[in-house]
Amino acid sequence: MWVMKLSLDSKGQFLGRMAIRHHVSMTGYPLSYYKDGKWLYLVACGFMFGREKDKKAMLRDVKKQPEFVRMETKDDFAISVTRQPLFSEPVYDGRIIRLEPVIINHKEKRHIWHLASFDKKLLMNVLVFAKKYLGAELLKLKEEKISNISITRLLPELTKKQKHALEIAINNGYYDYPKKINMETLAKMMHISYSTYQAHLKKAEGKLLPSVYKEL
Repeated sequence: MWVMKLSLDSKGQFLGRMAIRHHVSMTGYPLSYYKDGKWLYLVACGFMFGREKDKKAMLRDVKKQPEFVRMETKDDFAISVTRQPLFSEPVYDGRIIRLEPVIINHKEKRHIWHLASFDKKLLMNVLVFAKKYLGAELLKLKEEKISNISITRLLPELTKKQKHALEIAINNGYYDYPKKINMETLAKMMHISYSTYQAHLKKAEGKLLPSVYKEL
């Protein structure tokens, strides 16, 4: 199978612009699409990461944009329908496989598409479109065997406090080597005691790590 990785300018896409504008990071995976008149409608799902006030502001802004059709949210998970111009159809060809969710980091301002198809020509069509409209850079295009596809269950079920504890640890370099911040400082940022923060983080790690390991 042919496999392609592209790096894209997040500002060139609707939700990417929203993420950067409101300092919110997101993961997302396209579920399906359909055509109606001069538009292509994309159904996708994903998670939002960031401060509560920033996520709420982004959702309000998203609903004002012409690309928006509808959205349902529960906590930080969302299922959305957005409209795309018909000329973007090469990206959503049903013969193309998305090997992993898209991760939009508002700080990096670029994200990765990891695609595969038995037909190299379909990937080349995506490449032409993405270079013209999305500031794409080709990272990989080669024929290789696929060993795994990451689609659903982007995160295990975490409580809001567990998720918040994990988010601020990741965003502030707690898991970097060497660590950029200690747990005492993270607890102060969350306005809770050290022992309470430690409990939230350890419970989040206890749920997340086994879930990730099962996917390996």
